[in-house]
Amino acid sequence: MNPHPRTPAGPNEIEIERSRIREIRSRLPEAARQLDGVLPRLVSLAVAESAFTSFTYSLALAYNEAEAYTLAEVRRRVDDTVRIQDGVTASLGAWQDAEAASTVRTA
Repeated sequence: MNPHPRTPAGPNEIEIERSRIREIRSRLPEAARQLDGVLPRLVSLAVAESAFTSFTYSLALAYNEAEAYTLAEVRRRVDDTVRIQDGVTASLGAWQDAEAASTVRTA
């Protein structure tokens, strides 16, 4: 943590707010857990029909395709969340290491 916060000197300078990034990163596992909870709920849904007509059969097929697509999308979102978390963790470490390496210290 920087004991002497400062504002950027100009429009071409930015300041990395590691504390805010850490907060966002800390929320990502909860977002992934919520997505994980969706998968069993989707799988447990079913189309129940005792006497299929050509119309209900086509609806059942369409439902199965929509379900497969939705499951794939949810899994992709979970994977994306994990990748984002890993990337944010790597960026935080790199910025912290760069700031530590560029700090002038007395011997």
